[in-house]
Amino acid sequence: MQAVGEHRATILVVDDDPAVLVLIQAILVAADYRVWPAVERADAVRMARQKHIHIDLVLMDVRLPGVIGTELADEILSIRPDVRVLWMSGFVDAEVVRVKLVDEYAGFLPKPLHRDGLLSAVEQAIQAVPQYQDEKPLTAGAAGICS
Repeated sequence: MQAVGEHRATILVVDDDPAVLVLIQAILVAADYRVWPAVERADAVRMARQKHIHIDLVLMDVRLPGVIGTELADEILSIRPDVRVLWMSGFVDAEVVRVKLVDEYAGFLPKPLHRDGLLSAVEQAIQAVPQYQDEKPLTAGAAGICS
């Protein structure tokens, strides 16, 4: 049981859409998660490098301006190999993206996001085994189903 004032986990959320960040942050904070929002690559990397910021999970959009999502994930994992990565995307061909990420990383959540699906995927991702096994990054095996 968590003590009063403690959070269930800390999540770095990376999405270039401020409205999506606000929605995700509201849902996660209401469920007693601590959230660090990042709207671009530089913000996410800066937070990952800060030793005083604890991060359990990175929830990030597959498509970000100026960077391929997997490159950013690998950069964050090189700084913090103990975090898990859960992907999200509203990409039109999300099934192709999901299959590729499941093969490479194993965690995907489709947009539009729904509260119960988001919370379920986040909880599964946090409880999964850390990424790096045999030097290959793996993300948490969260379900990609929205409820």
